[in-house]
Amino acid sequence: MNEFNLISHITAGFKTYHGQVVKGIGDDCAVWKENDTLRLFTTDTMVEGDHFIKEWFTPQQIGIRFIESNVSDIAAMGGTPTFLFVSLVLDSKTSPDWTRKLYLGIKSVCNHYKISLLGGNITHGRTVSLTASLFGEAKSSVIYRSTAKTGDLVVVTGDIGSACVARLLLNKKITPPHYLFNRFSHPKARVDEAQIIRKFASSMIDISDGIASEAKHLAKDSKRGVIIDTTRIPVIAKARKYEGLIGQTLENCALRGGEDYELMFTVSKKNWPELQSEFTFNTPLTVVGEICSKKEYLQVNSDKTITPLVKGFDHFSENINL
Repeated sequence: MNEFNLISHITAGFKTYHGQVVKGIGDDCAVWKENDTLRLFTTDTMVEGDHFIKEWFTPQQIGIRFIESNVSDIAAMGGTPTFLFVSLVLDSKTSPDWTRKLYLGIKSVCNHYKISLLGGNITHGRTVSLTASLFGEAKSSVIYRSTAKTGDLVVVTGDIGSACVARLLLNKKITPPHYLFNRFSHPKARVDEAQIIRKFASSMIDISDGIASEAKHLAKDSKRGVIIDTTRIPVIAKARKYEGLIGQTLENCALRGGEDYELMFTVSKKNWPELQSEFTFNTPLTVVGEICSKKEYLQVNSDKTITPLVKGFDHFSENINL
């Protein structure tokens, strides 16, 4: 049973008892309404050994990745982050000094986005585990996964796959170059960019589990299909020299690797030029595909063949060596 089938299995039969709830399970954030403000909430857990390895990162870097990944969920809904709660499970090997430095990383992200840390919990366990509960808000509307339209362009921000390349190099005990390691250790949620994108996008999601997974989410939730052109995926070209060492192409890392924390969104062909003209950030926007009416998930390969879209990352299913 994969991650999302498991979620459906265990949450079946739950009811929503509060009329102010706008969106429950099934998107980057839950959404409810308070007066004229839409409140957002997301929660996520990082476990040592699965999501981070202490030898790879400083405690500050772990804290930064931990909070930026949650902020990215808020950005994917077109919102801004507000309040944070952090819960820690610490093992007997974790020192107070390590934990203090972890919180220095957390604080740096809170300061950047003006997030208020309001509390949390600390307990003891056999494995270090970090859980963030992050609130956000949007003044008028939010962007969902489920509202893509047939013919919409599929667009991504930034470059994709670099974090995966860095992780695979580290798995092989090879030190990644700074430009790759920085994409892995210091992801930047696209909060400001999302404030412009949200004015034109029909749907949006953040890229935490690779292009393939996220494109399927947008298409499936919107009851449509999608075709991704793998030759158009934005990658760091100079990272190609590491493909032999990691045993994967850059495109495969982008499709299946995850942890980029960029945005994927859909936009009509009519609105695309206007978005480009208003989008003044240095962050590139790249069209990588299109939403289709037929409910199938496809990819265009470098040899121009069209095949089923590869399986993306899943926490509960066997993945390729990513």
